[in-house]
This record gives sequence, C-alpha cells and structure tokens, in this order.
Amino acid sequence: MYVLQSKIEIQGDKSWTVPFVTSVEITRDTEKLTDECKITLPKRIKWDGEAQIPVKRGDRVKVWTGYGDDLELSFVGYVRSVGIKTPIVLTCEDEMFQLKQKPCVKKAYKNVNLETLLKDQGLEDVKVFGEQNLGQFRVTDDTVASLLGRLQESGIRSFYRYEDGKAVLYCGVIFERDGQPSQVFATGVNIISDSSLEQQQAANIRLCIKAVSIMPNNKKIKVEVGDKDGEHRTLHTYNKTESELKAWAEQELKRLKVDGLTGSFTTFGYRLVDKLDAIGIKLDGNKMGVYQVKKNVIKYGTGGYRQEITLGLRVAQ
Repeated sequence: MYVLQSKIEIQGDKSWTVPFVTSVEITRDTEKLTDECKITLPKRIKWDGEAQIPVKRGDRVKVWTGYGDDLELSFVGYVRSVGIKTPIVLTCEDEMFQLKQKPCVKKAYKNVNLETLLKDQGLEDVKVFGEQNLGQFRVTDDTVASLLGRLQESGIRSFYRYEDGKAVLYCGVIFERDGQPSQVFATGVNIISDSSLEQQQAANIRLCIKAVSIMPNNKKIKVEVGDKDGEHRTLHTYNKTESELKAWAEQELKRLKVDGLTGSFTTFGYRLVDKLDAIGIKLDGNKMGVYQVKKNVIKYGTGGYRQEITLGLRVAQ
C-alpha cells in the first residue's frame, strides 16, 4: 500500500519544516503568468512556542509531495497571503511573485525584439521561443510582471518553469520543444478518467484571428486570418507592417488549430507532469499522439494524490 507523504520548508525570519499537511493544490498553467500553490496546514501545529503563526508574506516556500520515501519537489515560490481562519491556508506564488515587486526600467525603443527587451529589464535565465520582433515599443509599466501581462495581450505568453534547481522564464507564442514523451498515459493503466477528452480535426475548427498593429502615429493596421464565420479572437501588437502582422496572426492560428485530442484527463500523482512536458496518450490500446501539457492541477490530501492534465499542442504522432 502506498502511503502519502509530504514536506514543506518555509524560510523567513526563521526556517521551518512541516513534515505533513492537510492538503496541497498546485496549478501550473501556460496561459497564466503565475503558478499558484495553496497549502492547508494541520489544525494543531506548533511553532516553537510562538503565540501566532510566524509565517508572513514573502517567505520562501518549497513543497515536496509523494508516496513513502519517494518525494518530488512539486513547488518553489513565495507566500502571497496567510489565512486568518483555522485550518490556516497559505496561498503561494512562483518566481513571478518577485517580478510583481520588481520596478520596470522605463525605456523607449525605435525597434526592439523580445530578447533585448527582457535583458534590459535585468532578467536572467530567459528562454525566448521564435523571432519576436516588437518594432517600436515604449516601456511605461510599473512592474516587470505588468510588462509581461501587456505582452500577453499581444499573444506573447510568459511563465516560469523550474529546471535544474532554478526558475527559468519562458516567453513566446509557440513553444517548440523536443517531442519525445517523458511519460505515456493509457486507459486501464494510469488514466483514472478520460471523460473530458475529445477528438478534434483542424479542418472542423472554425476560428478567426483579428490582429491589430498600433503604429507610431497611432494609426492602426488590421488583418484577419482564418474562418470569418468562426470564433473570433483579437491580438494587439505594435509597429508591424501588414505582412508581419499577417504572419503574427497565422502563428497564433497554427497554435490553436490542430488535429488531435483536446480537453483534460485525471491520473495519479506519480510522476508529476510540468507544463510544456511532452506526454503520450493511449486510449483503449490505440496511440493517440504526443501532446504538450497546457495545464496541470495537482491535488494532494486526504482524498488522494491526483493530477488533472490539460492537453495543448499535438507535437508528434
């Protein structure tokens, strides 16, 4: 029988190790800037005689979860808030928490690409995917996270992955990575429920992308690609020619309009899957392809240890 185990390390004015928790819920999502972790602490927990919980906003947090002695590092980040009711809930954010406090370097560019823009903000350990030329661009945001949020409105997503002991910032539209699956999930083996998965054909997806480029003189260039009778989505960017704008919109259309499975499935906690991991899917003995992970919600507690994995791009057969 597998026995659930966990460990929480909190570093602030003092260092604390909590050998067990009531529950943990972690959300890793490529569509959001910030990964979030909610930790529900046991009702009876001692803090070396402290009258109140000594944990505060900004304290460093590491979370391990697993079975028996086989624990995985499942979250690294900072405490955003401490609940006031019992049982106490710690709400934590990943490294993006720091960028929400980091002031922007205000700057104007005649022409800049994404890699230079991020470097000028003092960001290290950054991976930029694709040629992301922003053209004329003004940095007026209060924080670096606000700047990344503005870029996301133009279709450039940013988020952290924890790799080789450090947080790496990923930025881009389409994240092309190795399509070799790290794990294969199959019905009757390690898929608990696949009822939320659906088969889709790119030819049957009706989608229209409207792209708007704001020029230095405040004029706007607009293009549309895709199916005029389909679901409409709008992207905004800056100082792109009509041909550049069309290529930008077609890149987003490629990301969204693909053959294969869509939706999510539920599996066991072992082994944890990260966003952008490539995973293979087999349903009823049939190979259904290899997909990037778009989102994973990890739930650990008295109800068990589960992952709800949402599929993204199909990257291999």
